Amino acid sequence: MHTIIPAVPDDATTILEIQKRAFAEEGRLSGNLEIPPLTETLPAVIDHIKNQTALVARQGTQIIGSVRGIINGTVCTIRGLSIEPAYQGQGIGSSLLRAMEASHPHVTHFELTTNTFMEANVRFYQRHGYQIKELTRHSERIVLAQMGKAAVGRDA
Repeated sequence: MHTIIPAVPDDATTILEIQKRAFAEEGRLSGNLEIPPLTETLPAVIDHIKNQTALVARQGTQIIGSVRGIINGTVCTIRGLSIEPAYQGQGIGSSLLRAMEASHPHVTHFELTTNTFMEANVRFYQRHGYQIKELTRHSERIVLAQMGKAAVGRDA
């Protein structure tokens, strides 16, 4: 069983390490190890934890996943949803995504960007109500999907 709680700056190193392990496969498959989740710095993660929303999933005292949100007015941009590879497929990502959405009752719209090369990720977000709004070619092999959804029960 896991719990979802707000991240603290001391969690930043573990969050970044998990993020890099979780996105390593995407980098390898897409032939680009310079994607933002793999190049993000520790100071950037610490800054995000201090100034935006960051949640971690814990099993006991061990961090096994995280998600971050950036609020701009009534829009929350979801980013960095990362699950320790050994724990993927156990509903932790769904728990983190729902917790992020629930933590912002004033938000009317959620958005995110994901690599269409990782088809399972696109399907994951679609199962949670996100729809592809736009596709952007990032490189020869990478097409990014900008996805979004209106917050349930709130005006969009």
